[in-house]
Amino acid sequence: MAETASPASVSYRVSVADPVGPGELHYIRDAVVRVAGEQITDLVPIERYRGDDDLVELDGILTPGLVDVHCHWVQHHVRGQFRSDLLDWLQNHIWPEERALGCHETAVAHARRFFADTVTAGTTLGMAYSSAHTAALQPAFEAAIGDWLIGNVIMPTGGPDELCRASVATSDEVAALIERYGISHYPITPRFALNCDTGLLDELGRLAQAYGAWVQTHLAESAREIEAVAEAFPQAQDYTDVYDRAGLLTPRSVLGHCIHLSEREYRCLARRGSWIAHCPSSNEALDSGRMDLAAVRRHGIPFALGSDVAAGPSHSMLHVMQRFLHQHRIAGEAVTATEALYRATAAGAQCLGRGGRAGRLAPGHRADFVLMPGPAPADTAEAWLNELVSGTAAELETRPQGTWIGGKRRV
Repeated sequence: MAETASPASVSYRVSVADPVGPGELHYIRDAVVRVAGEQITDLVPIERYRGDDDLVELDGILTPGLVDVHCHWVQHHVRGQFRSDLLDWLQNHIWPEERALGCHETAVAHARRFFADTVTAGTTLGMAYSSAHTAALQPAFEAAIGDWLIGNVIMPTGGPDELCRASVATSDEVAALIERYGISHYPITPRFALNCDTGLLDELGRLAQAYGAWVQTHLAESAREIEAVAEAFPQAQDYTDVYDRAGLLTPRSVLGHCIHLSEREYRCLARRGSWIAHCPSSNEALDSGRMDLAAVRRHGIPFALGSDVAAGPSHSMLHVMQRFLHQHRIAGEAVTATEALYRATAAGAQCLGRGGRAGRLAPGHRADFVLMPGPAPADTAEAWLNELVSGTAAELETRPQGTWIGGKRRV
């Protein structure tokens, strides 16, 4: 992987595809993108360019850097290898793999491989689950390429003894990690409700409120999970209410999956302003079900896309976009490739609190962008995007032709 130092300023002549919203793509076939330091300072059609920089011509189409709002970096090495019901998958395949992250050398090797692969695939920003081992956090932050939020899963109960013993078990321990890694990069991460008791969830909720912290967890991924949560938390109205009672639902909460929700739960998430991390490739791989996109839209709940590696078989957000389009189109939902790109870029940046500085190709934003193949023979940008996300997962993982982060080319 090559990292090139960027000069004080550089201007690129290239086609640009910038998703302004779920239904609006700003496409310029011949544009100039000017970068100064780490920021984009100008983006204009070639006929309006008045600078005196030597133009660097790029053969392709620039998009914003891709954003993954839900993944497990510690599972990357077994992505797509196991398929079963969620709870069986965790117990029989994933938790045994995560035990190895207690070894420093293993954590370093896995972290370096994950971040090398994700930047090659065009991901420049994301939120990731680490293992229960607090010692695995440092190798992840040291290996991270781009802007990442990373939290150790909190699971002092409901899992294998070795992982439960490795987990933090009090809010004081979590507060120390927030102080160490910073509020903008360390999310409070109860793995899911079954791994924490009511007392600990309440502690974590108070901590989240006190710090204004990010929260990531899982919600309503499988029917068996929901049944188990109802049995473990009989005082709650439903799964969503478990988190809501604890104060864990805020605009900085990112909830993975949200497949099997009631109308009451949709209304609750909408009131709290919480985000859904929509993981279509994972939902498909574990046969968990399809997120009710119509209901999410009807209630105005914000959502962005996540790979959910390793249940998701690929770390490529292009592959996630492909599965988003396929899964909802066959269900009769009106989805476009423009929306898929938006959910994997600008929406993801907004979800992670970076909306004003990432996820778009716009002046004032960080110069995080990806060079995609093109221009395509397709007549429209929408057709080009559909073509861009066609192919196998392996093909999509290496489809980007270059990734820049903060103005520097990283691959």
